[in-house]
Amino acid sequence: MFAYRTDPNKPDPCYLGVSRDGVWLHLQSFKPERAGMTDAFLWVVDVDLLHEEVSARGATVQLPPTNQTWGTRETGIRDPDGNVLIFATKPPDRNGT
Repeated sequence: MFAYRTDPNKPDPCYLGVSRDGVWLHLQSFKPERAGMTDAFLWVVDVDLLHEEVSARGATVQLPPTNQTWGTRETGIRDPDGNVLIFATKPPDRNGT
């Protein structure tokens, strides 16, 4: 994780990055008028395991693990600002390739 603040004595505005399993997500709060109006889509290895982990930590679950009609399994988590992070698992390759 890293964070940059124009004023280190204030929590916002901030530009930060978080990482998990080698994937970085960059976030910023320089446009407060956009808070709660954004979503992000991220691929993960195991949606159910991630859902279990974040639920145990008190996350607000927007969408429990769900098999979508388009073939992915997804869960949605709402952050404290109201933005939604959608995590999805790709279906297994049924062709064996």
